[in-house]
Amino acid sequence: MNTSLNAILRPSDPVKKMPTSDLNKQLGNQNITESKQVVTTPLKVEFTSHQQRTRRERSDKKKDIKFPVTPDQREELRKLAKELRIENKDPSRKYETISNTNVLKKALEQYSIFPERFPPLVYSDTGQYMHAEPLLRDFELIEELARKMNLSIRKTAYRLIMNYIYRGEVDSDAYREGR
Repeated sequence: MNTSLNAILRPSDPVKKMPTSDLNKQLGNQNITESKQVVTTPLKVEFTSHQQRTRRERSDKKKDIKFPVTPDQREELRKLAKELRIENKDPSRKYETISNTNVLKKALEQYSIFPERFPPLVYSDTGQYMHAEPLLRDFELIEELARKMNLSIRKTAYRLIMNYIYRGEVDSDAYREGR
């Protein structure tokens, strides 16, 4: 078995040999004299292009959401990130983004239980931004929520995070019992 590239890319007999008399008959040309000359015509080799494979998306793929913050909001979010940094003690990670992602995730959970605790907020683009990177499934929930509220994804993330920071987390068991 020949495994060189030439053997793979070229057929074993790359040229089809056809005598001139057969060529004349095919072309219908009687003026060409018959001789021992052999005319060669190359074979058509069709290479199938690689079929595009549909790749599945990673289950842990993240989507970046950028949202505006005021200096006070930034300070509050950085405090939460500092608490997370102290817990984990790994200086190489982006704790602000991780902390914001955790807050957004908790806010989504709270919104699914208590949507009345997330009223509309005044959204103003301050020019200073922070990021959150929710997983794709959480991002899809935010997209669905944005369509339902008729807001952009950025405004929806802002509304969830800021309401969660200023209103805090609700103990769902105590809330249901009326305490």
